[in-house]
Amino acid sequence: MKAVRWASDAAAVVGLTALVCLSFTGLYGWGWVWVAGMGGAVLGVGIGLIGAWRKWPVWLLAAAAAGSYLVAGSALAMPQWARWGIVPTGQTLQGLVLGAVQVWRRVLTIDAPIGATDNLLVLPLLTTLIGALVAITVSTRSSRPALGWIPVGGALVVSFAFGVQTAPFAVPVGLGFALTVLVWTAYRRAEQRRLVAVTGGAVLGSTVLRTLAGGAAVLVVAGLVASLLAGIVAPDQRRVLRDIVEPPLDVRQWPSPLQGFRANVADHSDDVLFTVDGLPEGAGIRLATLDAYDGITANPSSSVSGARDGGRFTRIGTEIPDAGDGTPLDYTITIDHYADRWVPTIGMARTVELTGPRSRDLTQQFFYNRSTGTAVMLAPLTTGDSYRVSAVLGRQPSRSQLRTASTSSLDLPPMVGIPDELSALARDWTAQAGTDGEAAILLEEQLRRGYYSHGLANDVPSLAGHGAYRMTRLLMDHDGRLVGDEEQYAVAMALMARSLGLPARVVYGYRVAGTPDPNQPTPVTGDDVNAWVEIAFDRLGWVEFTPTPDKSRALPEDTTRTESKPRPQVENPPPPPIRPEPLPPDNIDPLPGEDDEDPDDQDSPLEEFLRVVWLVAIPVGVLGAPILLVLGLKRRRRRRRAEQGSGADRVAGAWAELLDRSRDLGVVADPQATRIENAGLVGTAVGQPTALHQLAQRADWAAFSGNLLPGGAVEQYWDDMARTAADAAQSKPWWRRWWATITPRSLVSPWKM
Repeated sequence: MKAVRWASDAAAVVGLTALVCLSFTGLYGWGWVWVAGMGGAVLGVGIGLIGAWRKWPVWLLAAAAAGSYLVAGSALAMPQWARWGIVPTGQTLQGLVLGAVQVWRRVLTIDAPIGATDNLLVLPLLTTLIGALVAITVSTRSSRPALGWIPVGGALVVSFAFGVQTAPFAVPVGLGFALTVLVWTAYRRAEQRRLVAVTGGAVLGSTVLRTLAGGAAVLVVAGLVASLLAGIVAPDQRRVLRDIVEPPLDVRQWPSPLQGFRANVADHSDDVLFTVDGLPEGAGIRLATLDAYDGITANPSSSVSGARDGGRFTRIGTEIPDAGDGTPLDYTITIDHYADRWVPTIGMARTVELTGPRSRDLTQQFFYNRSTGTAVMLAPLTTGDSYRVSAVLGRQPSRSQLRTASTSSLDLPPMVGIPDELSALARDWTAQAGTDGEAAILLEEQLRRGYYSHGLANDVPSLAGHGAYRMTRLLMDHDGRLVGDEEQYAVAMALMARSLGLPARVVYGYRVAGTPDPNQPTPVTGDDVNAWVEIAFDRLGWVEFTPTPDKSRALPEDTTRTESKPRPQVENPPPPPIRPEPLPPDNIDPLPGEDDEDPDDQDSPLEEFLRVVWLVAIPVGVLGAPILLVLGLKRRRRRRRAEQGSGADRVAGAWAELLDRSRDLGVVADPQATRIENAGLVGTAVGQPTALHQLAQRADWAAFSGNLLPGGAVEQYWDDMARTAADAAQSKPWWRRWWATITPRSLVSPWKM
């Protein structure tokens, strides 16, 4: 009879664990979670029954559970990393050990369904293994076997707490769990009564059993009623741990990716940044979606922006649900010269599989924003990285559909600091628009009447950047004729649209001209850099707009200003008079005694001393001349930075001088980083983070505020910079400070203002 009781206990525990696995499907999706969960249940039940048979102590049960977890966990929780999908490897053993500690936090910052991502199946494996082991041990070895369901109930609570907000199986799981517990408890109660009656013992009297069973029944019924009422009041919704755990990634700590727009053309125009296998014709390659603006830069929103429709950056599992409607698309991207955190994508991703040599490491660093379609890596991509994506490419509506459309009501991050001139011009251009769609079309058409220029060599002058000052200059320079590139036009249209109440955002990325060869990967170069605008409309979704003029639209030259005037002919001046050659010395015989000196008495001691000094001075001068030259050039550079240009230029020169001095001290700043970022990098290395942070903020204000600096502010900034640089130098040994004074390192590659 013991075998029958143990078999019924095992069946009940496995059945209850199956309901736990069903609850976990909301987080992991259908598939391997059943292998991990039910595999853990079988291991727990098996070890528990063997322990009951052999009467193992608790420590031996725990050791057996830990050993089985390490041996079978590779096949159950990390099959993609196990050898042949079964045999443990060093990688899987490390993942199992670390997962037992880290998985409880990591699953709360990754979007469902997780699937078999990395080692995250450790959660259902450990939960069911421990729950089943404790449950079968209580039911077979304790004096209260009817309480064996409680450990599995704890596993069910874990699946609820670590699950997602939507709970479509909450009621079936709760009902099935309650019915199974009632049947199992009634059976074990009857068995206990029979044993007591046969043995005549009083260890568990009928009163005690009745009380325990009644209490268990009350708990189960109360839980069932609560779950049913919850399903009626708030169907398919529940509050879980991920509601109170904030994902750690905040992309606002990084510089705006749009700041590097012109660097693509200036530094990587012909470089192949990456290749795309499966690129549709005319499709835009998205790097970042910029839906926030602070008057200085356009930025992507993040989980801490407070805007619901801006989305949040979270880790994703094997599948991304709710990718939207559109044309299915599969493509592969291989990185070449591209090196940045922002991951190129096309459309809205459904699945992402990293396939390069760093695939496992990058999988743990990949974050995705499901609302904006933007992906980022914690570490920059490098040559050789690759990934496969299954996505949905949205369909663009026709102009006739768009003209009658109304925009959606979305909660997006704010765009503040929009110049009044830009808002007024937007109202003038759209005064005749009858719908939101017509207003968006008019903004696009008016901006496309401007002229195109990157502002590089041989181009029409055009300032880089997209701050409020640059947007104002866009309307004022060149006698009111708009001149810029995609960076300025896209930001201008987004700001104009936002000033009219249209939900707009800027997309920064690449767009390849022409028709890609479907049989060959398409190379993407820096010259393909692009930016466009998306506006959300009801029933149409996010619609793309291209406000930038064609690249062939260059500003016509003003011949009245460039026409050269002929110079009058003038006669060449006469050559200067030839100076007479100096006369040779008089041919006079030397006086007596002048040439018959004693050869032993040729030089005096003073003359000998001077000769030695001269001989020493020659090598010293040869060695010292480069040092003097370096010191002179540094002094000349410092004076030019401090005295030439506007106040903002002189402040920028002081900041450049500070970074050049840090370079000479051996602390190299990042040319791609902002001043604030370099202040943290350099300041931490030299022990002056606060002082450099303040200097960086003041330099940014001088560069981007558009205000004239008050009198004496520039000189004060230079004084503060010099004092900070001197304090920073004290953090280095004396020989390092001496070498920083004479090294030409910063002269060879000076910091660009």
